[in-house]
Amino acid sequence: MEFCSEEYLQEVMKRTNSDEEYLKLAKGDYTSYTFIIEPEPEKGVNKRLVMGYTVEDGKFTSIWSGEKPTEFVISGKYGVWVDILRGKLGVTRAFLTRKLKVKGNLMKLLKMTKSTNRWLEILRTIPTEFHGEYAQYNIKGEEK
Repeated sequence: MEFCSEEYLQEVMKRTNSDEEYLKLAKGDYTSYTFIIEPEPEKGVNKRLVMGYTVEDGKFTSIWSGEKPTEFVISGKYGVWVDILRGKLGVTRAFLTRKLKVKGNLMKLLKMTKSTNRWLEILRTIPTEFHGEYAQYNIKGEEK
């Protein structure tokens, strides 16, 4: 599935909401997020991608492409997102080294590290196709 495509986003929501461990870790989380994935034309990634989702009591209630007002806006270069999805870069380290920029309460975000790490494990099970030079890091995932 193409990274951030409609098909990909629906699979993210389906797998997240069916993962008991994630749901337990995220219980009590009522938050909305926008992710901005900045292009890297020099690496063959020409399009800016924007996606977001809403969580209510740990469960994804909506997921979308495009910008909407959300509690958190997290942005970074395409390659940073690829490195996080591959497990090469931890999300907390990406925040602290400013590879990912955060608009919103960073302390609140850091308190959700366990559920975020579990969510990334879930994302790594989704077959994912990246663009440009990053295609070499496509995630084979596990079809469900």
